[in-house]
Amino acid sequence: MKTSVKWLKDYIDFDFSLQEFSDHISLAGLEVETIEAINKIDEHIVVGEILSREKHPDADKLSVCEVTDGTETFQIVCGAPNCDAGNKVPMAKVGADFGGGFVIKKSKLRGIKSFGMLCSASELNLIGDDSGLMILGEEFKVGEKLQDHYDFDYMVETEVTPNRPDWLSQTGIARELAAIVDSSYKMPEIKLSETDEQISDFASLTVTANDLCPRYTARVIKDIKIAPSPEWMQKYLTAVGLRCINNVVDITNFVLMELGQPLHAFDYDKISQQTLLIRRANDGEKMPLLDGSEHKLTSDMLVIADADKPIALAGIMGGGNSEIDDQTTTVLLESATFDPSNIRATCNKLSIHSDSSYRYERGVDIEMAEMASARAAQLLCEYAGGTLVAGMLDSNPNPYTPHQVSCRFSKVNEVLGVEVPKTQVLDIFKRLELPVIADTEADCTVAIPSFRLDLTREIDLIEEVSRIFGLNNIPASPIEARSGGPIKNDSYYPIQELRDQLLGLGLSECYNYSMMNKDLALNKTGFDESELIILSNPLSSELSVMRPSLLPGMMTVVAHNIAHANNNLDLFELGRVISSRAKQPEENYEICMAMTGLVHPERFASEKKEVKDFYDLKGAVEGLLEARRIVNFKFEAKDHPFFEIGQSASLTVNGKVLGYLGQVSDAVLGKARNIYPIFMAFFNADALMAVNGKKKIFEELPTSPATSRDISFIANDSLSHAEVIGAVKTAKVKMLESVELVDIYVDENAKSDGKKSMTYSFTYRHPSATLTVEEGNQMHEKVIAALNKRLTIEIR
Repeated sequence: MKTSVKWLKDYIDFDFSLQEFSDHISLAGLEVETIEAINKIDEHIVVGEILSREKHPDADKLSVCEVTDGTETFQIVCGAPNCDAGNKVPMAKVGADFGGGFVIKKSKLRGIKSFGMLCSASELNLIGDDSGLMILGEEFKVGEKLQDHYDFDYMVETEVTPNRPDWLSQTGIARELAAIVDSSYKMPEIKLSETDEQISDFASLTVTANDLCPRYTARVIKDIKIAPSPEWMQKYLTAVGLRCINNVVDITNFVLMELGQPLHAFDYDKISQQTLLIRRANDGEKMPLLDGSEHKLTSDMLVIADADKPIALAGIMGGGNSEIDDQTTTVLLESATFDPSNIRATCNKLSIHSDSSYRYERGVDIEMAEMASARAAQLLCEYAGGTLVAGMLDSNPNPYTPHQVSCRFSKVNEVLGVEVPKTQVLDIFKRLELPVIADTEADCTVAIPSFRLDLTREIDLIEEVSRIFGLNNIPASPIEARSGGPIKNDSYYPIQELRDQLLGLGLSECYNYSMMNKDLALNKTGFDESELIILSNPLSSELSVMRPSLLPGMMTVVAHNIAHANNNLDLFELGRVISSRAKQPEENYEICMAMTGLVHPERFASEKKEVKDFYDLKGAVEGLLEARRIVNFKFEAKDHPFFEIGQSASLTVNGKVLGYLGQVSDAVLGKARNIYPIFMAFFNADALMAVNGKKKIFEELPTSPATSRDISFIANDSLSHAEVIGAVKTAKVKMLESVELVDIYVDENAKSDGKKSMTYSFTYRHPSATLTVEEGNQMHEKVIAALNKRLTIEIR
């Protein structure tokens, strides 16, 4: 929101400094972003009088002028057509600073020395004719500083929070400032003079979408003469960054910035049958807009139409088929209220935004529509020569009724931590124009006005008290330091520990939005639509549901990296997922891991060609389990819709399936331009963190050597590594330090018989002595016996 300090003083009288002004509104919640001087004229720019004008000897369009400031005469080369002798004009002397690094210096123009510059109005950011130099009147005395004749202004730009649309106007800022400094402000005085003609004879109004248009008003102003708006209005509009067009358009913009109510002026004669119909658009209906664009509309959009066609996209922009032009003589003035969510959805869908839609998206005061219409009508009559037709078309089926909110004085003191007297609380509500309709010793009841619909609860009123009372007036209290428990008792510690363990595996962390597209959430994730949490008011269709799984987001990240030639990836994400799979919405932490590309891209020769496979991902998962000292786990071949059939497995810990890992299926990959296969895994992080790992025991490093034995056997093709390890454990050999699968070999003959050859290496070690050959053999024989007993194998 851009505010002109000079314009603001039309509504509230204050004499504190610009810094104090900035501090006041900042403490109230309006964050000041920039402060810019408007119409500030450098002191080196003075009133000069042209004494003579000679043609430049080497340039047809340049003149050499002799100009005096009353004490000295300066030679200045000028290209303006009206630099005639006798004219008084602004003269920028050497050293005049125009900002942006533009400083007047001594110079030569086509070989002729020039000691300054004669200025036009636009070069000084003043209102005036730009076709030549700014000609000054008799009131300007030669040699005077030009800045003495102009009051420069300041533009203060503030960041307005979405819940405070009442701050999006000059009077809204004035009302707030008056409450802060306990002063008074004034609204513009409106006096209307109407003709004997009735508006019902000029136009008709029908609203068929009251849910999207709670209120619509229209007035008719005749005898309009299109011309530039008055200079004072142009200065105000320019100060807040608006472009001046003509008196009619400028007046609607002026009232928009003054009162915060968007208006639109239609050329009355371009409205078919002088009929206004506020309706939903027809699917496929086309709408030409004022900016020259044309858009295809849908039935969820609201339009202002006449008997034949839409003439405005409600609350956003007028149509090119009803715009004001130089031939306009009669204006139909719209002042209305539209549904904020509908305006926001239409703006996003059509990618159109305007000053009007900016306010409508946040909600405008329904009771301001009539006052703003009257104010604009007054100005149109005064500055556009108009005459106002009696009456106003007004569709207002549900007039505003203030809702009531109670506030306990004890609760105010409790929340603020300081005693605020009841009388002061009531005074603050009065200053904020929040009518107190009842009060007792314990509490009060406030009727919420139409411009403060953000106030719905007691805590909202307490916040208002704190803003005006001043947070800086609440005394600081010393913080009482208390000793807490160990860091592991912190609720965030388990998550951070898990994140550190994943980073320790060499994976890079990525983050995704917790909202996603519905189609993406259902793409092979194992969820159906009934299990999704669908947002009732999404920011966009791409963020319409809460993510039920991390898999789609991770796949998007992988595809994005691959599209940018980053093919070697080791990623993880740790985040919350939400679904209603358990009959009611539940939120869990989930881990998602992704791997693709080369194992050793930094190496050379054959090592550089080695591509990551399923077992690289499985190894990373095992590394995570090892870091958490989880031992009672197993992997089982099991299909999941996100992965290729036969290329995935489940992870089971203590008999509970925690997740899946595998190669991403082609159906999920779609048009992803991957060079290498992509492997991903996802697990329930909450369940994983709930598993108690094996107790950490620190032991001395072994001082005795180990001895190893190998064994090869033929087994059925269905025998798994986990079954072999399980059988080995039944031998209960305490000095068996490790078991390693060395090789699996299948020749053509064995394959046809459903057999395979497996080779294992066993390492034995005594904690304090060297094992003898006999001891090693005895332990190994015990292991072989356990294998023969538990498994159907043939020792080779």
